[in-house]
Amino acid sequence: HRFMSEGVNARNSLLTRVFGMYSVEILKEKESSDSTSSYKGKGNGGKWNGGLFIPSVKSDKQPKLINKEERVYLVMNSVFPSSATTFITERFDLKGSTVGRECSSEERMTKGANAVLKDLDLKREVENELEEYSDEGFYGDDNHLNRRRTGKKSRLKNYGIHIGSRKKAALMAQLRRDVDLLNRCGVLDYSLLVGVADMEQSIQRNKSEYDRNSNDDNQSSKVLSRLLSWIDFPLPYYGAGKTPVDGGNLSSLVGTRNGKQVAYYLGVIDFLQPWTVKKRLERDLKGLAGYDKREISCVAPGDYASRFLKFVDDHVT
Repeated sequence: HRFMSEGVNARNSLLTRVFGMYSVEILKEKESSDSTSSYKGKGNGGKWNGGLFIPSVKSDKQPKLINKEERVYLVMNSVFPSSATTFITERFDLKGSTVGRECSSEERMTKGANAVLKDLDLKREVENELEEYSDEGFYGDDNHLNRRRTGKKSRLKNYGIHIGSRKKAALMAQLRRDVDLLNRCGVLDYSLLVGVADMEQSIQRNKSEYDRNSNDDNQSSKVLSRLLSWIDFPLPYYGAGKTPVDGGNLSSLVGTRNGKQVAYYLGVIDFLQPWTVKKRLERDLKGLAGYDKREISCVAPGDYASRFLKFVDDHVT
């Protein structure tokens, strides 16, 4: 709360906002000789009551309470707008880990644009782009060849997730603040969720929709439709201004991807996993199984934080 109360963090933090915390009380019951699990209501008809949800169950028999369990649910903002499935063309879940962090070909085929790409998918894409650029150095002029010999990624400015140097500087500065908080809290397994919306495709679709809805004989209606289609620019879909993402100033950024103008939706998610004995054991067992303990997802919070920031810095331009 203190972290998000600071002005810069309140405006720019990429941590998903917590809107509410709700307690759900689950009562496990037993009737006669048959042991069953059910929910026992307490008079409010299964409605929310001051944050406590208690579903009602009608029964002629008097159940015997054998156990009570409480679960706490957090309500947080979504990284993507409500209509994301209609216009987001790519999704990335980035942790900085490279062990098993790739989207299967089966998922790509079955889910299409809804498939979640991961660290290795982006890493390989960037490596291929840089390799192609390096190969061109053999046939270019002396300047191209010199840039190739430097081995610096700065030679190619728009690879990976491209938002420009100023936006990247603001993004990385805020991510360092966010990740520093998570590191001090001793948590891990969080990731940067990125959605890519093709703005050119969306705007063209909006124009087509307006044209279809306009009367061919009414020229003023056509002009108005054209005007409305550009009012939303650079938002990726019509009506986005009415349903914004409530995630701070850096949660939606305009950039390019593969030469096309796009909008990026970004947010840090899944940051509630503490560094427990179980997680330490998981790391050690995976190390014994032959995995690189530095690259698996389960590492100490400090190592996780530095690796996460380095991966984002290397793949966002």
